Amino acid sequence: MVELLILNGPEIGRTAQVKDGEKFLGRSKDNDIRIDDETISRKHLKIVVKKGTYLVTDLTSQNGTFYRGRYLVPGREVEIAEGAPLAIGMTVICLGKGCREQMAPFLDTVTLVRGKGKKDTIPADRRKRTKQKRGDLLSRVSMTLKDTIPLRDMLEQVLDHIFHHLKRIDRGAFLLVDPETSEIYETVCKWSNPKEAPGETYSEEVVRRVLQSSKPLVYSKIYTEDGPAVIDTLKVLKIESVLCTPLISGSGLVGAMYLDSLKRPDGFRKDDLLILLDIGQRIAVAVERERFAADITEFANILTGDAPS
Repeated sequence: MVELLILNGPEIGRTAQVKDGEKFLGRSKDNDIRIDDETISRKHLKIVVKKGTYLVTDLTSQNGTFYRGRYLVPGREVEIAEGAPLAIGMTVICLGKGCREQMAPFLDTVTLVRGKGKKDTIPADRRKRTKQKRGDLLSRVSMTLKDTIPLRDMLEQVLDHIFHHLKRIDRGAFLLVDPETSEIYETVCKWSNPKEAPGETYSEEVVRRVLQSSKPLVYSKIYTEDGPAVIDTLKVLKIESVLCTPLISGSGLVGAMYLDSLKRPDGFRKDDLLILLDIGQRIAVAVERERFAADITEFANILTGDAPS
């Protein structure tokens, strides 16, 4: 028997015991493991636990199953590592030992969302439309991550999707760092409205704090997680609300995702934080995959004598 832990999504923190054998996971009640998340298909995933190994099969789900930087091929059984996160819709699950340790920064954000946020008071019809928009955002990001395009183009497209679905956000950036030195080597920055762009695209102080602590920073009308120094900096820069979360994958810190609003003190709501955190985790794995591929190419060039002098 092994423990399944839900790391993100509507049922954050829930656990389930999975016995050896074949189990089905999805949104409908006839599954062995039912998760109440509209972005999960009715029959989403098959899990087989056998002699300490974990085998999963995506059952042609609408939003796919994301593992280690790639979407699983529907219908193809894949062995996954113990303690490795697996994204299904907007929910992230983990099997076996090591889940909490590997996703510690992620769990910091979960604590932040639960402990600091005030309960949303949104009418039922508006909440339904909001859920549909967030589901569409996740679907579009998923399609972008499935595409075989350069990393920079992929990150720019993800920012465009975020701007389109979360209208309160004015600026966004991905900052990629060297895992060994923590130095920023590439930035991808955009404004939701390029005509308003005066030049600066993110708060360097906010990014510096997140990269140093490897913990998320959120400031808005309903979240005041950090101290007066950061708040004063944001006031000087006329930033009404900000979200910055570290991008952490198997190799460690690979960057940060930064989003802010210059006009709205309520720029980020509880559900926004959950889906943005999910997107950040997927981006982190995609960045690590890209770096690994580049390292392999460089090594191959060295062996064949094609490396630049």
